[in-house]
Amino acid sequence: MANGPPYPGLIRHPSSKPPLVVKIGGGLLRDGGLDALRRACNEAAERVRARPVLVIPGGGPFADAVRTVDRNGELGDRLAHQLALTAMDQLGAVLRELLPAAREQPTLTAPEALGLLLAAPAFAGRADVPESWAVTSDSLAALAAGAIGAEEAILLKPVDGVFETWPPATPADRPLPQLSATQLRALQHAGQGHAVDAYLPDAIERTGVTVIVRAPGPDAPAGTRITPD
Repeated sequence: MANGPPYPGLIRHPSSKPPLVVKIGGGLLRDGGLDALRRACNEAAERVRARPVLVIPGGGPFADAVRTVDRNGELGDRLAHQLALTAMDQLGAVLRELLPAAREQPTLTAPEALGLLLAAPAFAGRADVPESWAVTSDSLAALAAGAIGAEEAILLKPVDGVFETWPPATPADRPLPQLSATQLRALQHAGQGHAVDAYLPDAIERTGVTVIVRAPGPDAPAGTRITPD
């Protein structure tokens, strides 16, 4: 289980630093089970010691179920989008048990300390969020960061970062240390950059937020830093 509250009974975080968004990817549950989610939750709980943190749940196996039903686009974009947001909140229900210090947030506002976003009420019906499978919790984390005044969003995933080719050509290959949004878009147009969703370059450019893609844990590689320019 995650550690208890870093600041028991805290009303407002003592730091004046801008908040941080941490997305905990559902792929961690799919590939590594609850232990992988615990590592990510422990990292989020540790980071709140330095600044307020808003956790965004991924979709993982819950979103995969929606994709399976919508494999031919039969649900329509709006319903598929709504169900995908609900899938994120299903993972959020799991994270809630692992982050007992977190306060649920139904709106895109800066957390007082450790917040856990309720994706469906926060994002449903927003005209500025495309209703498409190109937009997953990756882009939603960047958009949330922009909305709450965060400068960075960390995407914790079951990958070490964004690789130039996927799968890596050799076990010695390492993720790209840094990309601009433009470079990421070009990489995706070349059929690579699959570690993140297709809308992320646009989300980064829209918000000016820097996104870091990495695996959770203190011993994980630094990952890939994606900047607006």
